[in-house]
Amino acid sequence: MEKQNKPISEMSKAEIKAYLENQEKAEKAEKQKAKKQFIEDKDNFLQHTASKFQQIQAEMRQLKDYTISKANELYERMYKMEGKEAREVQSFTMKDENDTMKVTVDRQSILEFDENAVVHINTIKDMFKAKFEGRNKGMYGYINDILIKNSKGDYDPRLITKVKTRAVKLGHTEILKEVEKLEQCRRVSGTALYCRCYIRDKNKKWQDVSLQFSSL
Repeated sequence: MEKQNKPISEMSKAEIKAYLENQEKAEKAEKQKAKKQFIEDKDNFLQHTASKFQQIQAEMRQLKDYTISKANELYERMYKMEGKEAREVQSFTMKDENDTMKVTVDRQSILEFDENAVVHINTIKDMFKAKFEGRNKGMYGYINDILIKNSKGDYDPRLITKVKTRAVKLGHTEILKEVEKLEQCRRVSGTALYCRCYIRDKNKKWQDVSLQFSSL
């Protein structure tokens, strides 16, 4: 902003007009400068953060692959040392000799519903609606929240357990029949491998070293 050399009271109308115009231009320039700096800082932040996320994601993927591969190798060696063939299991744990660290490896089936499942899901919804919507909205809301699609637009096959448990408690045989039909629509589409690391704390309790590997 330009420095004012003459008091406004001593300025002519033309000088006042020019002074105000200069003030306006200076303020506009300051705002543009601040906006430009903000955009530059924002883009630098996002670029750095996105790059770091990608780097750490790659490192986590490598860590997961290494952990599972090495754990499986050691598991097989453990049996070979005894002259035996390694048993195929869904889960196993490796511990250090001091019992202060351990790693678990899990193999879990990936479940999905076939195209017929939606028929039984909608039937179950209708049954709960007819029984509870008018007199127990909390119960109806609970079931309705369970029987919804996930972020990928699919129904979660694990919802069967929750619905079946609730139907058993209610003693509702018709809903149980539909749940059993829904169970027949569940199939295994593949397997997923998971690994977790634990370290004992000062109180000798196992603490999970939490890293979100499930999406990798």
